[in-house]
Order: sequence, then structure tokens, then C-alpha cells
Amino acid sequence: MRYLNIFLFLLCFLLCSFGVSNAEDLSTVQNVFFKTSPNAVAVFVQLQGEPKFSYFRLEDGRIVLDIEQSRILKKGTIMPSSNIVSNIHFAQNTPDMVRVVVGSDVKASYNISKVDGGILISVGSSTPLLSLANGITNEAPKLLPYNYIPEKSQLANSQGSQGNSNLVPNNSNPETSQLKSNQSSQGNSNIYTPIKNAKLIVIDPGHGGSDPGCVANGVEEKIATLGVALHLKPILEKMGFKVIMTRETDRDVWGRPNMPGYDADESELQARVNIANENGAALFLSIHFNACADPSVHGTQVYYYSPQSYKYASTMINDISKVNPVYTDRPIRRPFWVIKYTTMPAILIETDFITDPSVASQVYNSDYQEKMAQAIAQGIYDSYKEIYQ
Repeated sequence: MRYLNIFLFLLCFLLCSFGVSNAEDLSTVQNVFFKTSPNAVAVFVQLQGEPKFSYFRLEDGRIVLDIEQSRILKKGTIMPSSNIVSNIHFAQNTPDMVRVVVGSDVKASYNISKVDGGILISVGSSTPLLSLANGITNEAPKLLPYNYIPEKSQLANSQGSQGNSNLVPNNSNPETSQLKSNQSSQGNSNIYTPIKNAKLIVIDPGHGGSDPGCVANGVEEKIATLGVALHLKPILEKMGFKVIMTRETDRDVWGRPNMPGYDADESELQARVNIANENGAALFLSIHFNACADPSVHGTQVYYYSPQSYKYASTMINDISKVNPVYTDRPIRRPFWVIKYTTMPAILIETDFITDPSVASQVYNSDYQEKMAQAIAQGIYDSYKEIYQ
């Protein structure tokens, strides 16, 4: 028995060591950039490590790039303003493969080649668009949160079981409106006049359970979002609001991530929407943290979809900017699932970038979570008073 235990211990050690080695061998897709010209688009997939890849084209014109032995910081979709390429979608297709799908509006010629720092996809040309791609990584990163899911009719598998390519209209932002604040003069301690007949607010801490969200610098997004949300709930209740949280622990909201026949991402997001819709909430607020290949990028972003959500989003940006840098100084309109299919005003906050080490070192800290929760609550308070009272 003693020798059997020693053998099992050594076997376990070797298996663990092998798993760690494999994880370290994975290339990292750090970001995806693009540049356009009237008749061509260059897509640069920035990689850390030696890429091994294959590619093919679907009958509808989409170009699919599979990067083997790789991982990605965060899945997303970007929308070039081009008559050649309608969208670029990137995600972890399998545990060790990243898939990039380029939605081509026409069956234009294309070329995929290995270049310094990554892979270049050239659309509209049968040769690499090196001149167009020159300096491409100096462009600002095009970042979208994880739940960039379009209408169901627009979803299409790019081949195999997990690769989805999404088509979503890109809408412009309205003009920035005048903003108001109700900041107390007593330091960080805010005094609020309770709101009469205040309605229900649903707080959605993004990710959770089987979905960690983005992970960087020792921080898991799902834990950081929950921390801010747990600080936000009592502040809103002191203001007079009724509050429901989609989750108060580290768990899946839908609760069946591996159920056959269901799209786990879609079902998880819809479960959060259902909580708000079925309870007749007056506002839905989804809290997230962002990620970027450039560790110096930081600041808050606020997203909305419906016109009635814009007042909340714009006031939120204003109030958060008083305590935290903002990456974009006005709200961004995007059809993210949880703010598109809710039937009340809804906003999604990307609190900050955990890929910035200085941010990551704070997000688990109670003082940081309280600071951000106070600013978010202030934005809700100011908006609500202006709209309803």
C-alpha cells in the first residue's frame, strides 16, 4: 500500500507538471486591430508567442482563422467602417484554440500571412497589405465587453461547435447632454435625501461561477464585479431604492452551463435579463471590468442601448469621472444583450481595466470598491431625481 501511494503521488505530480507546461506553451492573442482603405482592410492579430494557424473560407464569404495552441484575454467583436468587411469576431473556440472570423460583405480576395508580432489578414488583396498595416498597432484598441451578442437571427456558426460570427449595426452616439451632480461637501461621506416612491433597481455583477470573465494580474473579473455590487446595494437602499441582485455569490445565474442543446452564453445573459423584466425593474445596471493588451490603458466606459437609457449613462460618466479616470468621456451605444433585451432603461459599466497593474492592485480592496460604488450610486441618484422628480 505504501508503494502504491508513492506511485499515485508521483503520477499526480507528473500530470500537474505536464498541465502547467502546456498552459505556459500557449501563445496569447493580445489584441486585434484593423486599418481600412477604400478597397481593402488589414486585420492584425497581435500575438505573444510563435503562432501555428490554419484558415479557410465559408460559402457566405466569411474568412476563418484558427490559431492553435493559443488563448485570448477577452472575446469580442469590432466593426470596421468598410464596404469590404462588416465585422471581426474573436473568441476562445476550444481550450487551446482561438478563432478569428472576418465577415466579408463580398467575396473579395484575401491573404493570411505571418508577420512580426502576429498574423496579418489582408482582405481585398491576394498579397499581404504590408503598407496599409504599417503602424497598425498604434491605433486605439477597439474594445467591446464580453456579452456582445446580436439578435438571434444574425448568429451563425463559423464551422464546428463553438465558433460564432456576429453581425451588429454600429450606431453613433447622441450629443452629450448637460449633467448635474449632488455631491456632499463632507469628504467621501455623501448625504442623500431619500427618494420618495423610489422604484426597483436590478444590479448585475458580470460573469460568475463557471465564467471568470477576464483574468489578469491575479484578478478575476467575476470577483471584482461582485465586490463593487455588494458595496453598491446598501448605498442604494439608504437612498430609498429597492434592490435585487442577479447574484450575491460566485455562481452562474442560469445555473446550467453545460446543458446539451442550449447556448450557454445566451442562456446565461437572458437569465439576467429575465430577473429585471419579470420583477418590473425601473433600471438595470450591469457591472464589468475591462481588459486590453496595452497595460497602460485604464479608465471607465459606460454603455447604453435604448434612448431612455442615455440620461442614466451620461450622468454616470460625469459622476464617475470625479473619482476615477474615464477611458471615453461620453456614453457609447452598443446592442449588448443584457442592455438591449431589458424592457427598462439599462446601462453597462466597464469599471476599469484590470490589465493595468495599478488598477488590478486595487480592485479587491474594500476602499476602492466603496469609492466606485459611491460614484455609481451618485449617478443613479442624480439621474433618477432629474427624470422622476
